Amino acid sequence: MDIVIGALIGQGATADVFDIGDNKVVKLFHSGYSENARIREWENSILLDQVDIPIAKSYGMITYKDRYGIVYDKINGVSLLEILLQTYDVEKYAKVMADIHKQLLSKDLPGAASIKSILQRNIEHADGLSGISKAGLLDMLHALPDSNGLCHGDFHFGNILMTQQGCYVIDFMNICKGHRYSDIARTVYLTEFTPVPKDMPDREKILEMKTYAADFYLKEMGVRRVDLSDWLTVTFAARLYETGSGPSDEREHIMQYLSKKGF
Repeated sequence: MDIVIGALIGQGATADVFDIGDNKVVKLFHSGYSENARIREWENSILLDQVDIPIAKSYGMITYKDRYGIVYDKINGVSLLEILLQTYDVEKYAKVMADIHKQLLSKDLPGAASIKSILQRNIEHADGLSGISKAGLLDMLHALPDSNGLCHGDFHFGNILMTQQGCYVIDFMNICKGHRYSDIARTVYLTEFTPVPKDMPDREKILEMKTYAADFYLKEMGVRRVDLSDWLTVTFAARLYETGSGPSDEREHIMQYLSKKGF
């Protein structure tokens, strides 16, 4: 596929997004980015093209100089996170997030990887947990229900774009299949428990908003926190693997949470 790289329109931890004309963009992964991860995203995009959900259609993998990328439809929109931080209208946009999540969770995706297998791998490789704690967490995980339901794996305000045509979901790097509570628990974690920089303006107000947003989202999903207790515990533990091995406020918070749960 021959393309002409245009303006840079987005930057992330793993890739940059460039306009390539014809209402399309290319997501170019950073040099040295995991081959398995980018192939997984491409395979995930193929799976999702078969499901009726509001996403950007994918068109193929490309190489550009020393980088690899995936071509997608261009979506002209603003993330719900940006809108939320501008308006603080938590109830309105938490309901939007919940409505879209219910739509995603109503679909099956039997060809995807299992969320329980992903959580198991992450817990097994997490730094900071004793062997006894890992064994107990894995016993908890194995006792939880399973299914073929579509799970986004990274569903939060920042991965929903609002456009003139409606809302679209982006970033399907982590899609998988499993019980709906697994994805709901992950969304609660990403909404409520991810850190806010200490020097960020209105930090305390944002922290309060995050908790309220998670509460209101759960209300709209019709799920109680007690229903998610074990899912949240294994989600916290698996998150340790994602945060790396160095000290951080997030890792400290996770360890405190797990300690209160007996791990």
